[in-house]
Amino acid sequence: MINGDYLRLLIVEESENDAESLANILRKAGHSIRFDYVRETGALESALDAQLPDIVLCGNGEDVISMETVQGTLAQRQLSIPVFAIVEDAPEAVTVAAMKSGITAVVSYDQPEHLQLEVAREITMLQLQHRVGALDAAFTDCEKRCHTLIEDSSDAVAYIHEGMHCFANRSYMKLFGIENHEAVEGIPILDMISTAQRDTFKNFLHSFQSGNTEDNTEDNTLSIGCVGHDRTDFDSTMEFTRASMDGEPCTQIIIRTSNTGNGELEEIIETMTRQDSLTGLFNRQYFMNLLEGNINTRDESEDVRALVYITLDGFKKIREENGIAASDIVLCDIARLLEQQCSSKDIVARFGDFSYTILYHASSNEKIQATGEKLLHDISGHMSRVDGDHITMTCSIGICAINEHSKDAQKILTHADTACEVARSAGGNRIHTHSAVVDEQMTGDCEKEWDKVIRKTIDEERFYLAYQPIVSLAGDSSKRYEVLLRIVDEEGHSILPGEFLAIAEKAGFSSEIDYWVLDAAFRKLTELRENDDETTIFIKLSRAALADINLPGWIRGKLGEYQLASSSIVFEIQEIDAANDLNSAISFTSAMKELQCKVALEHYSANTQPQLLKHVPVDILKIDRKLIEGLAENKDYQSRVKELVTLAHENGRQCIAVCVENPASLAMLWQYGLDMIQGNFIQEPDRELAYNFEDEIA
Repeated sequence: MINGDYLRLLIVEESENDAESLANILRKAGHSIRFDYVRETGALESALDAQLPDIVLCGNGEDVISMETVQGTLAQRQLSIPVFAIVEDAPEAVTVAAMKSGITAVVSYDQPEHLQLEVAREITMLQLQHRVGALDAAFTDCEKRCHTLIEDSSDAVAYIHEGMHCFANRSYMKLFGIENHEAVEGIPILDMISTAQRDTFKNFLHSFQSGNTEDNTEDNTLSIGCVGHDRTDFDSTMEFTRASMDGEPCTQIIIRTSNTGNGELEEIIETMTRQDSLTGLFNRQYFMNLLEGNINTRDESEDVRALVYITLDGFKKIREENGIAASDIVLCDIARLLEQQCSSKDIVARFGDFSYTILYHASSNEKIQATGEKLLHDISGHMSRVDGDHITMTCSIGICAINEHSKDAQKILTHADTACEVARSAGGNRIHTHSAVVDEQMTGDCEKEWDKVIRKTIDEERFYLAYQPIVSLAGDSSKRYEVLLRIVDEEGHSILPGEFLAIAEKAGFSSEIDYWVLDAAFRKLTELRENDDETTIFIKLSRAALADINLPGWIRGKLGEYQLASSSIVFEIQEIDAANDLNSAISFTSAMKELQCKVALEHYSANTQPQLLKHVPVDILKIDRKLIEGLAENKDYQSRVKELVTLAHENGRQCIAVCVENPASLAMLWQYGLDMIQGNFIQEPDRELAYNFEDEIA
């Protein structure tokens, strides 16, 4: 579509339901629609201020602003947006009069197919206009780049028209002692030529401009004497090329002398040794040199320092789907974003193909953590625009503090890299700070030791379950909780599952942990049932559990053993796991259907496989946290959430929003028709199931 993968409409109608009906007509034609509904002039102004539509659909109800008002508002803002008039009846005279007034098309309400055809035609026109505009912008940008390259060239370059200068670059002006660009205009080119050779130059130039020379280097080159800024003669070689400037034909002259120095070349080579050629950031080798020189020093401000390691999640897929040129634009965009978040003290580098490092200085460790969180949020909320498409991504961040005991740059880097891998393995779009308890066991030859740590943790059952309420927005006071795993280390400190389970999965222990969680959750549910507590629990499953062909039979046996109602259990599988192992996802959900247990698809955004829901018969969609966390500020996220809710309800599924952290998001979610919500704004995870589901949500 025009704005990426959807068509943005502004619909003027008597009610939002009427506007939704028009949008649905176009959705049936295969268009992805996002629209704003207005009926009054003030709302029209506000909608145009917020975001410009691709097309305006203007109904003719009695209580809405007129087409003339809409056209007048657009004209006042100098906007050439196509306006469709939707009327009760569209005789030829009405159509002609409307189109004379500037209306793009006139369609009657009882001809939905006509509307679909007119919109399809207009989309084609808008796309053509968009491409022409893009080509024009690209051409203009190319001209600017060429001009910049010529201006910065070490060769002396000038453009002449009818024997007079109309442009010269800095090298040319330096060569001939000209002070500024204004002074060069109007100077005859013959003033730069040795007196004795001016006739030779005039004859060559006349022959060249008359077209009597071939377009090759030999025929377009002249060895000639010139007069320098100190009025002494010097030998030069001039190269002539036909060109144009401001639409006028002219001649480009490049002058090369035999005494050009190598200082600029040496400077370029020096820059290349320390700079990444794509992003302009420092390169890996130079960053490591700076890190080694930095770790043994501390500046006067006594700042806290840390190495921040950033990897873009799923970047290989972005490159495969969008191409190398598009992915390079993304890498440059992220480089600029990182630079904006760093001070002059900080050192930013492109460290790998799709990874970056920052030697960061701050007043406290909390400030470093907060900066990491902001980088995480900014990168996930950033959209790179490439040829009209929008590319979004997330990242994983690893942080390693640098203190007085930090002596080995390579070891610091390894810690930060390992912490980043912990964050990535836990699903990405998160931060992990290096911890001796968790990370030291993952490096070098310590994998066997880490296996022992996990084995000991499982054998000693140093796990416990926490519960977070899932609350209805439709007045349903039924009790629902998501079951969350927590781990305790030998010192009694709680470790979040993202720091542990990713490593356990690599070590082959994730299935064993899944079975422990399931059994513990079933036992808790049995306790509640004995007290006539009709609670429903949501239990997460790992990718290993999803692929375990023995799990459905084990669940069937446990339901019988504990005499549990299957309707009180919802199993959660991740969208990416279902997409990557579709056969296992289909098999598991089908088996749960037979047991009458429900299945929820979490982290859902429809980005991994848009057709996934046609194959995997889940009952509930849990919307991806990224969309909810940025909901209040991002209009595209708001539209995306609306679409996902509509998609869920059209197919008889319930929809849950997770990570609800503020009342602004809550109000929006209620308007969008979400069935349930979950997040710290409602209640943080707790060992006790004590939330009062009878209370109204504040």
